[in-house]
Amino acid sequence: MASENGDLFESMQFWKNLSERAEAGLMEIPESVAAQCDQVCADYIDHLAEMLGKTKFLVDLDAFGTLPSARQLGRKFKRLADGEEGSAAVVIRQHIEVVQLMRSVFRRYFVETEELDRSVGARIGGIGAGVGE
Repeated sequence: MASENGDLFESMQFWKNLSERAEAGLMEIPESVAAQCDQVCADYIDHLAEMLGKTKFLVDLDAFGTLPSARQLGRKFKRLADGEEGSAAVVIRQHIEVVQLMRSVFRRYFVETEELDRSVGARIGGIGAGVGE
């Protein structure tokens, strides 16, 4: 389990470093590529969110029977599916965090451009209005 957390930490660090490099202008991704990568990330986040919702239904406690040991086993599997620590649900949430970080790197390349376009458009509109357009 420790190596899985290490992999997650390494993934987060990798994408944070890429984000910092992009912010510093040391890396550039073409807008069309960034938009495609963003869409893939958005789709994957939707897929992971759907999987996360399904973790609540992975285990039916009643299916284990009524013996105390069976109930205990059912509770253990339920914790593994959607518990608070080390469960499938927690791992899926962590993956969503990594993909959201990836997405933030890609979005930088076209969100800023869209904001600049809107700003320039508003200024041109203001100039046109001032000239009596």
